[in-house]
Amino acid sequence: MELTLIALTPADPVVVRPPDRRRIIDLLWAAAAPGERLEHVSVQVRPHGIRLGMFTVATPGLTAGDAALAICRRALAISPPLSGWRIAGDPSLRHDVIRHTTQEEHP
Repeated sequence: MELTLIALTPADPVVVRPPDRRRIIDLLWAAAAPGERLEHVSVQVRPHGIRLGMFTVATPGLTAGDAALAICRRALAISPPLSGWRIAGDPSLRHDVIRHTTQEEHP
């Protein structure tokens, strides 16, 4: 199981308000496909963004990080409460540089 950290920002901070934490968790679980092996979700709602910690399991042909990003993108695309939100453009959170913490690194 690996942790992928994802930050969401509002497209328009004046208009867009975040759903509550429990609702976001439910939306992410609803967006997850069985093969994506979502194990746990942690959500922090902040005044100007949402921080997600998504624990997924890598499978043949799909890294844990790819699975977490696919779930997040799907939730953003299909969930009206998340319309107006996007994955942060911060270079440290881009898909190709997201740091994955594994159990082997932190026993």
